[in-house]
Amino acid sequence: MSDVTKCQSCLGSGEMPTDFGLVDCPDCGGAGSLPTKAVLTEWRTRDIERAIVAGKTPDALDVRWLIAELRLARSALTEVITLADDATDSESMTVRIRFAANRALGLYEVSSDENAH
Repeated sequence: MSDVTKCQSCLGSGEMPTDFGLVDCPDCGGAGSLPTKAVLTEWRTRDIERAIVAGKTPDALDVRWLIAELRLARSALTEVITLADDATDSESMTVRIRFAANRALGLYEVSSDENAH
């Protein structure tokens, strides 16, 4: 399965017509295909952050998208913690997985002696 998705804005050409001639498509950056979901997420997050820094009120659609991404990430990390709890192969690896996911989720308090892992 390919992660490459043809850009629908430029129909895969990578170019958009303007009054001054062809320019790189703003959606795909001239590549003709959209980047991965991770890259698109980072771009949109940066756009929201720049708007806030510039003193603009975030658009309601952007806020709803951001909330959905947050819920998706928290759900995935919760599943990672659950899987780490069920794993028995490598104790040190499961501890590291739990701590990594818990850093983002904040489900469990971490004492200073546990933080040494």
